[in-house]
This record gives sequence, structure tokens and C-alpha cells, in this order.
Amino acid sequence: MTHKGTLTLRTDRLILRRFTLADAEAMYENWASEDAVTEYLTWPSHPSVDVTRMVIGDWVKGYESADFYQWAIELKELGQVVGSISVVTQKPTVDSCELGWCIGSRWWGQGIMPEAGRAVLGYLFDEVGFDRIAAAHAAGNPKSGRVMQKLGMRYEGTFRQAGRCNRGVIDEVWYAILKDEFHAGAGSFRPMRRVRQELSRAETEAILRNGTTGVLAVHGDEGYPYAVPVNYVYKDGKIYFHGAKAGHKFDAMARDDKVSFCVIGQDQVMPEDFSDHYKSAVAFGRVRLLEGDEALRAVYDLGYRFNPDPVKARAEVAKSGANAACFEITIDHLTGKQAKGLLPQA
Repeated sequence: MTHKGTLTLRTDRLILRRFTLADAEAMYENWASEDAVTEYLTWPSHPSVDVTRMVIGDWVKGYESADFYQWAIELKELGQVVGSISVVTQKPTVDSCELGWCIGSRWWGQGIMPEAGRAVLGYLFDEVGFDRIAAAHAAGNPKSGRVMQKLGMRYEGTFRQAGRCNRGVIDEVWYAILKDEFHAGAGSFRPMRRVRQELSRAETEAILRNGTTGVLAVHGDEGYPYAVPVNYVYKDGKIYFHGAKAGHKFDAMARDDKVSFCVIGQDQVMPEDFSDHYKSAVAFGRVRLLEGDEALRAVYDLGYRFNPDPVKARAEVAKSGANAACFEITIDHLTGKQAKGLLPQA
């Protein structure tokens, strides 16, 4: 490896750079004093800006070492630091390291940390020479795990009662990515290339909740993908739809339970600039045929989705529900995207 220290990195929205003492007040106000941020961290919220200034002072001294990596995440449009990302441990014998990060809650769900993480991964793999980069989160903090997934990291295991944070002793959930996986765009699921256009989890789920029709894609006959529109309802984090008890779609799902599901939440053609102002959600998951009470509940939920009158919904279910097969998609990965034209103008 060739250690080069904390060099400045730039992305569309961010400047990743060394901390200076001038960042103390912004760091204190934007995240270091926030209990919601430090809940699953190993250090407590700062009681005063003096503590923040002391911490930054230690980091400034650390920059004298070429193997010290601690970046401030500066949001260009704000001109202030909003979080940090760093190498917290290293294993030189296997060219491996562990990343850690935090960001103020006002910027959660905006894709900032995945954007910063990709820049850091590229630098550590290509410039420094690491071959493996890992990260861990407390089992009770799945939001951090979703960042790891968006970075293309693969789940490697859960170490029970192996760590401690401000919540006490916790199970550690570990992810990692190798250099060749990073360059191949591999991992559990590919990260979105245009990270600025990525919607937050809440915005993506809103598209699913508000929609009534989506496109189901399955592994069809002769190896061809088969995509078909279906009516659906999104409830408790899962997608429910019905269909016939025989046919191309039914047979395909019986052969292979891996499916994807796409919903267009907005579609507005903009003639003046030859573009489309769209918002969409894509889910990847596994489908199963429901039976018994589970199937009955799903059929009623679908009925209420299209006619909220309970009397009419029950009558419709009684008339045709027995002839329909009802399916459930458990979502493994969910992404949302919006058109570039919908982004806030810089």
C-alpha cells in the first residue's frame, strides 16, 4: 500500500477535506451535540463546543501521519461541514480497513453518506491500495446498514454481543466490499450511479403507498424476462397483488421466486427541454403464494385499496376472491429515483 493521508475529494454535492479548528462550531451544532446522531456511536454527544474543538485539535495533529484518514463532509451549497467519514481501524497484513461515519439528522435520507462513501472507497482502493474495506453497525440501527448496501458492500455476518455503544452492549452487523467488486459495481445490489437523483427511503415508500399499478418482472419462459402490469397494495413494507392460478406469470414465479417490481409515481413530459420529470420506485425481492387467512387478508386489503367502502369491498371479495391467487413480495432492496430536472437548482 501507498499511504497518502487525508487528501481532498470532490463529488457533485460534497467536498471531503481535512478538518480545521474553524469547523468546530459547525460540527458541534450540526451533529456532535445531537443525541440522535450519537445514539449508536461509541462517543457521547459533546456537551460544549470546547470539547468539539479539542477533538478536532487531535485530528489536526493526526494529519501529520500519512496513514491517518479523517474527512470532514462539507456540503457545497451550505458551505459547512455536516458529518464525517474516517478509517477507524486497519489490518496492514491483509491490506484491509474499517470505515466509520456520522452525519447530522437534518441530512439523513438525502444520499449524502453514500455519495461520500463512494468517493472514499475509490480513493482508498485506487490511490492507497486497500484490497478490502469493511464496516459494521449495531443491529438496532438498520439505517446505517442501508448505507453499506448502497455502497455495494456485502453482508458477512452478525457477531452477537460483540460491541458496545451508547445503547450498551450490542450485536454487530458486518459488511465488506473487495476492490474488484467495487470496480465491477458488485455487492448485494448495485449502487445507483447518479446518486444525486436517488430518493430517500421515505420518498420511495410514498411512491409505493400511493400507487395502484406496478410492473412485475419475472424469469419467464425460455430464459426471457417477462414483465406484466398488475394492481397491487403496499402494506407493512410488503407488496401484495393477485392473479390467476395458472399461466405464464404463475409458472415463472413457481420456478424462481426472485422478482422485481417497478412503480412510476410521476410522469410529466417537458416539451421545452425534451425531458421527462419522473419519479419511480424499483423493488427487488422474493415472492410467495399466500394461503388461508394470509391470502384472505391480502385480498381484503386489495379490495379496500380500490374501494374503501367496506360493504362493497367485502361483496366483491366474496364474489371473485376465491378464484384469485394472492401473492406477497418481501423486499430485499428498494431504490427510488427522480429526474434531474426535479433536483433543487444550485
